[in-house]
Amino acid sequence: MTKLKPLLFLVWNLLLTAVLGWMLFRSAPTEQVEGVASDQVKDELPVVPSISMDSVALSSARIAYFHMDSVQQRYDLIKEKDDRFKREGQRLENNLQNELARAQARYDELMKKDHSYSTQAELKADEAEVQGLMGKIQQLQARSEEQLMKLEAEMLNEITKELKDFLKAYNAQAGFDYIFSIQNGGQIWVGNEGLNITEDMVQGLNARYRASKQPSAK
Repeated sequence: MTKLKPLLFLVWNLLLTAVLGWMLFRSAPTEQVEGVASDQVKDELPVVPSISMDSVALSSARIAYFHMDSVQQRYDLIKEKDDRFKREGQRLENNLQNELARAQARYDELMKKDHSYSTQAELKADEAEVQGLMGKIQQLQARSEEQLMKLEAEMLNEITKELKDFLKAYNAQAGFDYIFSIQNGGQIWVGNEGLNITEDMVQGLNARYRASKQPSAK
């Protein structure tokens, strides 16, 4: 009994492995680290600051900070966007699983066929169908990844804009010279808790967001 080419069986299993790995995919912001060759560093001349140090101005600067981790956990907009991202990721994963199950069932049918009396044309047609099944799954996986990345980028842009707009309005009254965003595991250590405006940030952001969701008064 003639079977389809063994190579297709191997490629199909590799495809299944790739798809199952994608199902564990959760988009997360990637970090890029830029390196400079040591030889290049040695050849570069030291850069002379164009702005003179003004320690008096720095000592009188008004500084505040907020904990970004707390904002992420308590800001309604971020929580809603995160829930939406998870739902969309689950929907795309379910679609991929359903398509994969249908493709697997059809693949099993083709592999079980008795090709003893099949013509070369029939064998090539079955091989082409298997390859088509693999291509369809790969395209669906690629589209799903692209949709998730696009959605994540849109959400991050919206959240960033809301944070910037709030801080601009907030600081118009507060008048700080610097407002730092602090995160757990970050590289800024704060010794004065009196400079913490996290609660103002959370309450103000949520108030703005909830107000934006209210129907406009006629």
